[in-house]
This record gives sequence, C-alpha cells and structure tokens, in this order.
Amino acid sequence: MPLKISQAERMLNLLALLVDRNRPLTLRQVRQELGKQYPNSNEAARAAFERDKAALREMGIPIETKTLGGDAAGEVTYWVNRSNYELSDLKLSDDERIALQLAVATVRLGAQHGEEALWKLGGEKVLRPTAVSVNIGFVDQNMSAITDAVMQRRTLNFDYKGEKRQVDPYGMLSRSGFWYLIGFDHLRKDQRVFRVDRIEGKVTASTIRAFKTPVGFDVAAAVPTEKEMMAAGDGEVTTATVLVDASLVAGVRNEFGSAAIIRERADGSAEFAIPCANMSAFRLWLFAMVESAEVLAPASVREQVMQWLEELAAGK
Repeated sequence: MPLKISQAERMLNLLALLVDRNRPLTLRQVRQELGKQYPNSNEAARAAFERDKAALREMGIPIETKTLGGDAAGEVTYWVNRSNYELSDLKLSDDERIALQLAVATVRLGAQHGEEALWKLGGEKVLRPTAVSVNIGFVDQNMSAITDAVMQRRTLNFDYKGEKRQVDPYGMLSRSGFWYLIGFDHLRKDQRVFRVDRIEGKVTASTIRAFKTPVGFDVAAAVPTEKEMMAAGDGEVTTATVLVDASLVAGVRNEFGSAAIIRERADGSAEFAIPCANMSAFRLWLFAMVESAEVLAPASVREQVMQWLEELAAGK
C-alpha cells in the first residue's frame, strides 16, 4: 500500500530527489527511490507524478526532461538543474550548529573557546560527511501548509516581525540555506519576500481560492541573490577585505567579479573586497567558506564575527 502522506510532503521529497541525483531519473526510478509514496498502479502513479511535476513548475521550479534513445527509446527522464534554480544544499540539517562550526574555522579561534561554544549547542568537534536523504522532514513546521497554499492559490495568514500578515503566496524558493516565500503582502500593498524560518507561530490558510499568480511571475528573480543581499543594508561599513584560500578563489571571482580582487598572493590565495552592508547576509556567506576564508579588515567587521561566536557560546 502507498504511504499516507500529503501531496506537499511528497512534492518536497520529489524535489529533494531530483536535485540530489547527479543524473536524470525516469519515473520508474523515482518510484523506486521514494518507496511507496506513489500509488502502486502504474497509471495512478503516473497521474500523481504529473500533478506533482506540474505543481512544482507552477511554483517556478524548472523540472527538465529528456527523452532517451537506444534500448530505452521513448522513456523520459527528469531532473532539476541547480544552476537554473540555485537550490540550497540539502545536506545541512542544523543551521545554527553548522554556523558555529564554520565560524570557529573562519575566525581562527583557539580550540578551547570554539569547542566550548560547539558543545553548548550539542555540536560535533568536526564536520561529518552526511549523505543526502530524500526524507526531508527537517523542514520548517509551516512548509507543508505554505506549499499547499501555493498550489491551491489560498491566502496565508501569519505573524512576521511582530505584525499580522495576510499574503497571497506566489511561490517558494530555497537559497543560501533558507526557504523563502514570495507573495503579495496585503499589509504593505506590494510583493514581498519572507524567510520561512522567521515566521512567528503557525501559518493558516483561507478556505477558498482568493488570488491569481501574476502572469510572467519568476520566483528565482523575485528573491535577491546572495551578493545582492550582502550589498543591500544600512551598515556603516559596506565592504570587508576577505582572504580566500587558493581552492576557492575561482568561485569567489566568478561570484563577485575580477574587480573585487584587491591582491593576489604567491600561494594562489587572494584578498577580495566583499560587500557587507547587510551583516546577516555577509555572515552566511562568510561561514559557508569554512576554514578557507578570513576577514582581514576592517577591525570592526572581524570583531563582529568574534562577537557572533561569543553570543553563540553564551547561548544567546
């Protein structure tokens, strides 16, 4: 018998699977990977899969297809191209603990202070290699309700930053380790982006279809890129000098451009001018570099990174 799970949960599992695999999958392979989440009947399974696929595409997720040739001629394969959707790495399951681990490496703290902070959060002393699982039950408690509302065009009600919001949900996107909801905010009378984990309490949805998604809506374009987030802020310091190890120089150059390079060193590492007007976004980017990046200047930014660690160690 098929498992009794909601369509939203099955869709999220399907999305995780199509992003995780490094090769396209046929429907038969999808059914094998997801166990009994689809009906046993081939026709019913195909119909349910097509509904899931259509709903994900409506949300702006580009599921791509390719028809096979040769011995498998006519069979269709499916996948999600990360470069087109910028989906987050689904390996991470505990953002705060991982952030602390990365921060310890980033600011080169002594082992004693770093380990104390780590153990207070129940972390490990080293980052463990973990395999991606298609069971993504670690997502926020509101994800299922939001996904259902996006599919069914139902207005959402929730508290955000201390205010009650009524939002027509146009789509969802996972970027830089966080899920974002994009929709029309009736309080602000404009389209807005909400980070799902910052929603306060539970989300509720209306019982009737209340809106239509705008023609041409692009969910990926609606959420600022990491670079844009880092530059959009009101911090007094807008740029930090960051030393990046040789292994990551090419990637950082591609992300910020050659003009961001301040100086290249003989060992292949390089100093970059990185936007930090939005310190929260800068923090996420910096920690993602693990031990391969270090803030050199200004002193105020480096001190801020140290303060983040101290606050984590104090349980704040």
